[in-house]
Amino acid sequence: MTRTIVDRPPGDARVLVFAPGLDNARVIARWLLRAGFECLQCDDAHELESYLEGDHERVGAVILTAFAVRSGGGAVLSRFKASEPAWSALPIVLLVPPGAMMVSPWPHTTLLTKPTTVRQLVGVVERSLQARVNQQLLASASDELRRAAYFDTLTGLPNRSALYDRITTLQRDRRGAHSAFAVVFVDLNDFKRINDEWGHVAGDEVLRLVGAHLVATVRRGDFVARWGGDEFMILLVGATGAETVSETIGRLGHGMVLTLQSAPDPVLVSFSVGHIEGIAPELSPDEILARADERMYEHKYEKHRRPEQ
Repeated sequence: MTRTIVDRPPGDARVLVFAPGLDNARVIARWLLRAGFECLQCDDAHELESYLEGDHERVGAVILTAFAVRSGGGAVLSRFKASEPAWSALPIVLLVPPGAMMVSPWPHTTLLTKPTTVRQLVGVVERSLQARVNQQLLASASDELRRAAYFDTLTGLPNRSALYDRITTLQRDRRGAHSAFAVVFVDLNDFKRINDEWGHVAGDEVLRLVGAHLVATVRRGDFVARWGGDEFMILLVGATGAETVSETIGRLGHGMVLTLQSAPDPVLVSFSVGHIEGIAPELSPDEILARADERMYEHKYEKHRRPEQ
């Protein structure tokens, strides 16, 4: 196997060469290495598959001959294409004999008739690697856009849009216990006082710490989102009875004492919590969340009334 690392843009994508017979792979690899590409010569189909399975994001293109296709390379590429990530469209360069009437079974394949020139091969490889880089940049940009659309920048929690999507999915999938859920609405009491007394930096720190506390409190598979301001929502997925809800609310507690980097003294943060369970499947996400909101404010009202009784 030939393995030479050459620093050449775009990126550090490698070219896999599988061309058994008549020293083809060595000749092709030598051409590409001289042109400055990182090139790996695969000795057999098993080695080609191990590269594709191990670190396919660093594979910029695959070059193989018609004989390589018949020697197991075709089956390897077909398996890879069947499970290829959504962002990926791995470029393939297929070297075919003169006069051969071949149609590639894979998308994004370039057919080159042998004997090909070095300039032709290098040009195709350069275009393939650039296409691969563009794919990865687009996938990365899509991930960043999705994160901006569905996650709160301050706490890192899912935001209101993500919460609506999760409820819609649970409402749509009504099969099995995991489609049932309860909603817990958590509101921080007198949060304005924290901002007024210690500043908005302290307030932001409180929101991050409370969000982390909620995530640590719920079960794996439950869903914690920042509703907005000082309000959070929890979906207890698979919760079918009051026991699960009461256990979770008990773990949340009525508040917590936080030591902040931006405040000289510990800060007491208390919660008001409301919840609904036994959610009717015909309720919309807006109706579900509005009812949880009402329950939370009922709880807050009762809490403020008790000292007067």
